[in-house]
Amino acid sequence: MIDSARVNAQLAETARQGVAVLGRDTPAAARLENVARSLDFVGESIIRAAEQAREVLYTKAGSERT
Repeated sequence: MIDSARVNAQLAETARQGVAVLGRDTPAAARLENVARSLDFVGESIIRAAEQAREVLYTKAGSERT
């Protein structure tokens, strides 16, 4: 899952480089920026999910969570 989040971050960075190449005021650059923002969101969600899963998986059975 963490590797997937890293790949998303790399793709988002590549999309942002494309924005710079195309020029910020072009329709294609606007679409690439939206792609980058979406990938950022998905990557952050994956990281949160992995952290939550780790917490659940490594919590001792029968222990109370606060």
